[in-house]
Amino acid sequence: MSAPLPVAVIGGGREGLRQAALIEADPRLKVAAVISPSEEGRERAESLGLPTAAELEDVAEHVAAAVVALPAASRVRASETCAARGLPLLLAGGLGASLRDSRRIIAAFAQAGAPLLVGHARRHHPAAAAAHEAAKGGLLGRLIAADAVWHLRKPTRSQAYPLRVQSGEGPVLDRLIHDVDLLRWLLGDAAEVTAMASGGGVSAGPCAAATLIRFEKGALATAILSESGLSPWGWEAATGEDDGIARSGEDCLRLVGTEGAMSLPSLTYWRHGGVGEHDRSAALTRLSLPCPPSDPLAAQMAHFARVASGAAAPLVTGEDALRSLALALSIEEAARRGAAMIPDPERPDIWEPTAAAIFRDLAGQRQPV
Repeated sequence: MSAPLPVAVIGGGREGLRQAALIEADPRLKVAAVISPSEEGRERAESLGLPTAAELEDVAEHVAAAVVALPAASRVRASETCAARGLPLLLAGGLGASLRDSRRIIAAFAQAGAPLLVGHARRHHPAAAAAHEAAKGGLLGRLIAADAVWHLRKPTRSQAYPLRVQSGEGPVLDRLIHDVDLLRWLLGDAAEVTAMASGGGVSAGPCAAATLIRFEKGALATAILSESGLSPWGWEAATGEDDGIARSGEDCLRLVGTEGAMSLPSLTYWRHGGVGEHDRSAALTRLSLPCPPSDPLAAQMAHFARVASGAAAPLVTGEDALRSLALALSIEEAARRGAAMIPDPERPDIWEPTAAAIFRDLAGQRQPV
C-alpha cells in the first residue's frame, strides 16, 4: 500500500476539525497541517494532536492536496492559493458567496489543470445515489414533482447572527443550497424560480424561506426552510450525519413520478399494485429499497482521495456547483423582489452586494462592499 497522501486543511474552526477527522479516518490520507492564521484555531487543532501552521506556504512542500473549510466569503483567496500550487482541492460546503467569486475559483483550477471537488456531500449518500439511479432509469416514470423540507430551531439571535454576518451567508446559501443542489441532481437544471421569505429575511436568521422551482424537463419542486421552527424534518436530522443535530430518522424529501413515488433518505418506494391500467381505487404497493448506513461526509472524503490520486473525476465539478449557486442566489433574489427569476450561472452578479452586506444595510450599518 502506498504512503498516505498529505492533505492540508485550511480552516481551524468546527468544520475544519471535522474535515481533519475525516482525513485521519481514511487510510489513504493524512493531515499534513491544519492551517489557521489565528492562534485559537491552531490551539484547537493541536489539542487534538494535529499538526498546524499559520499559512499554507509554511508547509506547502509537504502537501499533496488540500481541503478548504472556510465561510463562503473567505474561500476565494485560499482556493486560488491552492490552485497556484496545483493542489487538488475539496471545497467543503460549496463554492464562493457570489457567482463572480465562484467563477474566479473555477478559472484558477482550469488554468492550473488541478482537480476541484465541490462539497455538496448529500450526493455521496447512498440514498441520494439510489434515487438518482431510480430517476435516471425510469423507475418512477416521468418525474412530475418533488418537495424538500428543512426545519431546525437554531440558537438565539445573539449567538447565531454575528457569525452569519461575518460569513456572508444567509440561510439560503448556508442550508437551502444543499437541498436545491440535490433537487438539481435528481430533476435536472432549473428554468425558473419564485420564492418568499419571512422573519429575518433571506440574508439573516432565524427565518423561513420557501421556493417553487420549475425545471427544464417540466417537473415542479418546492423547498422550504426555517431556522426557528422545532421539527424532526431536515436532511441532517434524517441521516444523523451531523453530531450537532439529533437524529430523527424522518424522511425530508419526496419524489413523485407517473409510475411511482419515493421518499428519502429511507428509500421508501410506492408503485401501482395492480396489473395493466392504473386504478386509483387499488392500494399501492409499498417497498423499502435497500440502503446501507453510510456517512456521506466520509464517502465524500473517500471520493476525494480517489480524485486527488487521479483515480476518479470529481462527482461535483465547479461548473456543476456553479449552477446550484445560481439557483440559490435566484431564490434569494426572487424573495427580495417578489418576482420570478431565471437561474443563469453566466449572469453578472446583479445580486451584489452579498447577503452579509445587505444585512448590514438593513441594520443601519451601511458599509462599502
